[in-house]
Amino acid sequence: MTAGLLFVAVALAEPPKEPPEGKNDSPEKKPGADADEEDRRAVERLVGGIELEALVGGEWTAVKRIEKPLLYHGDPTRKHTRGSVWGWGVTGRPVALLELWNNGSNRTKWACGLCNTSGGKLRAKREGLPWWRENDSAIELKEVPSAPVPAGEAALRQRQLKGLAQKFTGHEFWDPNNSRYELRRLERPVHTYRDPANGLLDGSLYILANGTNPEVAVFIEARVQPGAKATPAWQFMIGRMSHAEFHVEYDDKEVFSGPLGRPLSGPNKPYWVSSIELPPDIEPNK
Repeated sequence: MTAGLLFVAVALAEPPKEPPEGKNDSPEKKPGADADEEDRRAVERLVGGIELEALVGGEWTAVKRIEKPLLYHGDPTRKHTRGSVWGWGVTGRPVALLELWNNGSNRTKWACGLCNTSGGKLRAKREGLPWWRENDSAIELKEVPSAPVPAGEAALRQRQLKGLAQKFTGHEFWDPNNSRYELRRLERPVHTYRDPANGLLDGSLYILANGTNPEVAVFIEARVQPGAKATPAWQFMIGRMSHAEFHVEYDDKEVFSGPLGRPLSGPNKPYWVSSIELPPDIEPNK
């Protein structure tokens, strides 16, 4: 992770879409779907107890959560089940991502991973108590190498964006024995957004995954300096969603890498992996 950037201001975005659960990007529906649905409702209530704030203009301001999860996922190779990804910031780029999943048969204890993607300071309460302490984003926008100038028409920009996304690939090193794993880019973006009043013409969030388990978040954006006669440009930003050492390539050339995440994780840091125990009143049926 590298230096922070200016906090992204917001303008109204498109209504949130249903999270990807397509044939290629999510596990098949299995027997016990009713129990899974019960889990999902419990997790929605759990996430509903999180209050996120961003520091904007020197004042802490509440950030609205995107209503629906951005992605449902699982990872049988690492025994992750009932996974979901949530975002905060219904306008412009999401300022934070939260991943939740089970790590075994205990369906009341959920592992969670948080990533500050705002470019500024965030903090959060859970059930009214301090939880994610004040932290400063450690990610930055970079130019997409040799990218064309963003098209003037939105439909053409979307075609460009899709073509750029297809050039992003990645791999990681993880257990056992620091083995190498090739990551796959989920075909569809899990979220799209824009904020033209603040120079964000179009943006999409893509996921590099192990199976459907999100390991790296790739934001691709067409941006222009507001109020200036500057030329628009395609930029990208990487968010960590895993403890693994990871590497991201664009057009087969490495453009970003991240070390093992354990030393970086903490309740007062922009990346944090922890756990949440569901209280009895929202415990899913067994």
